[in-house]
Amino acid sequence: MLRNRWLSFLAVLVGGGVLGAGALIVSLEVNKATSTDEFCTSCHSMKFVGNDPLFKKSAHRSNSAGVNPTCADCHIPKTNWFVETYTHVTSGARDVYAEYTHDFSDPKAWEAHRVALAHEVRDKMRTQDSVTCRSCHDGKTVQPTSERGQAAHALLRDGHMTCIDCHFNLVHAPVPPSLEFIRGSALGAAAK
Repeated sequence: MLRNRWLSFLAVLVGGGVLGAGALIVSLEVNKATSTDEFCTSCHSMKFVGNDPLFKKSAHRSNSAGVNPTCADCHIPKTNWFVETYTHVTSGARDVYAEYTHDFSDPKAWEAHRVALAHEVRDKMRTQDSVTCRSCHDGKTVQPTSERGQAAHALLRDGHMTCIDCHFNLVHAPVPPSLEFIRGSALGAAAK
């Protein structure tokens, strides 16, 4: 009788492990499939982004190094499986909701939404300490040539600012930073 309990417990444990491993593998594959530019630009609003000449000519999309980060490389933190999966699920659900509740086929409607998204993404990147930037760039080894860049990177190394505080119009069509964004950066604090 006691042996049957242990065998049942062991069977449940092994079964749970197999199911858990299977769920992990499936989620990793879903994360991979939903991290491609083709997937990201499959929504009609993102077609504007994919076809934007400024986007296509940006240093992150067209450079001599041949490096071509995907949308997900910049927008999905990959610090660990849970964070990546959580971000995919929550961002994806929000994006699907926005696609079905708004008509972004009008470029003016999309532009208004794009500006709001830019501010939202900047704030999120700041709270995440520009983790997606740091997955490719090591701020401690970047050596800017200008005095302002050197001062900013000294603040970056000391943890007083993050990449997005200065580098916020690199890939997409420019959106001026909000006053709140400027005030929240170390540069804005230094200007007070």
